[in-house]
Amino acid sequence: MIDGLPLSFFLPLVVHALAGLTTGVTGVLAFRAPKRRGRHHEWGKSYLWAYSVVFLTATMLSVQRMPADVYLLVLATLGYGLALCGYAARRFQLESIVRRIVGKQWVIAHIIGVIGSYVVLWTAFYVDNAHLIPGLKQLPTLTFWVLPSLIALPFLVVSFSRFAPETARHAQLDSTSK
Repeated sequence: MIDGLPLSFFLPLVVHALAGLTTGVTGVLAFRAPKRRGRHHEWGKSYLWAYSVVFLTATMLSVQRMPADVYLLVLATLGYGLALCGYAARRFQLESIVRRIVGKQWVIAHIIGVIGSYVVLWTAFYVDNAHLIPGLKQLPTLTFWVLPSLIALPFLVVSFSRFAPETARHAQLDSTSK
């Protein structure tokens, strides 16, 4: 027992926290890096590896506290699934099955997958830990379920307009013609 927690929970929790921090940092570094081979690609791979550890440890931790933490297992699965989809859209864009599913819109799938996984990461963190953070514990719980998505929305819009301008332009035309 460490701090009232069994070792079988405490050790994965420490690894989970470190992996979550690594995922958060590498996500920002990948987002800020120029979108071409090199730093963006390397930080993106590090992000996916760190997210893999987050997913595995979140699974271990939530299973130990079932059914109370089932929502964390759902968030971990959703976030990791989005990260894998974002990675696969870029990595396998020339493969026939990916081309059939997303076609030339692999950039959209990549952006939604990666930014979506980052939003889920922060949503899970805040929903589970906001009560421990001074100043945040007074806010309603719904805030932590919604705020990460609201913060990410401008990043999605900017990313679409910058890296998939044709798709963004078509969406604009569709919304103005209605």
